[in-house]
Amino acid sequence: MDCVTLSSDKPVEHLEVTPAAWLYLNHQHGQQDVVAHDHNFLEIAFILNGNARHLVVDGERRSSVGDIHIIPPGAWHGYCDCRNFEVFNCLLSPALLEKELAWMKDDLSFSQLLGLGSPRGFAPVQKLRVSPRRITTLRPLLTDLERAYASARSRTAILGRLLLIFDFIQTIAQAKATPGSRPSAMHPSIRKALDLLHSGIAEDWTLEKLASQLRLNPSYLVRLFRTETGSSPMRFLSRLRAERAATLLLSGTTRIGDIGIAVGWPEPKHFAASFHRHFGLSASSYRRKMALTR
Repeated sequence: MDCVTLSSDKPVEHLEVTPAAWLYLNHQHGQQDVVAHDHNFLEIAFILNGNARHLVVDGERRSSVGDIHIIPPGAWHGYCDCRNFEVFNCLLSPALLEKELAWMKDDLSFSQLLGLGSPRGFAPVQKLRVSPRRITTLRPLLTDLERAYASARSRTAILGRLLLIFDFIQTIAQAKATPGSRPSAMHPSIRKALDLLHSGIAEDWTLEKLASQLRLNPSYLVRLFRTETGSSPMRFLSRLRAERAATLLLSGTTRIGDIGIAVGWPEPKHFAASFHRHFGLSASSYRRKMALTR
């Protein structure tokens, strides 16, 4: 991985594409366990054989042939208990996303699916499921891209093959979507609200304080926020804090009380109850469980 560097800063390992990198492909036929890590690039992992446990912020999910994992920049994941696990990793650098694929940020179907335009670490890991019949279509596309990449074909040749794979992904995502549903642009006030909550997660937020910063009536903000996100602002903030706390818990050195303060839950009992409500187990139990998989 000469174009991808690994650092071990807590709480998770961090992979970073070097500034000169454009695209990195990594086809593992016998993928071993991978510790929890995040990265500065968009990763799309195609599972072509075997199975493993896929670790993400809200726990673990079984991953097997036919899965496509989409890991946005800043999101973390890992694998353990890998068995005959074949993974085709496609790593898209910030430079590629900001130049040749910049149009995807304005395409709502891709923007929402790939987490483009969201604050770093805010977009969740997503999974698509490919049927056995469609895998026979996917494999030749990946093989063609891999050959072009390995033989150092031109960017045009590689990009053309990459776009065919994105067309395949979009088709799968559209088949999964609710009939008649269409992605729509987020209301600018809600986009600003999400940015405020994400960047100021430790602040002592109330509905009234958030509404005041947005210059909206609190009741109207709740209705608008629920329409755009499916959740109320304060419930959304609680989930955001729980997931940030879960990420910090991957570090075995940070005190749980300090983590509560860092995410805006300085009162230990409130932190304990809120974390348990979201994950179904205590912060210390979550830390022990995830430590066993690293």
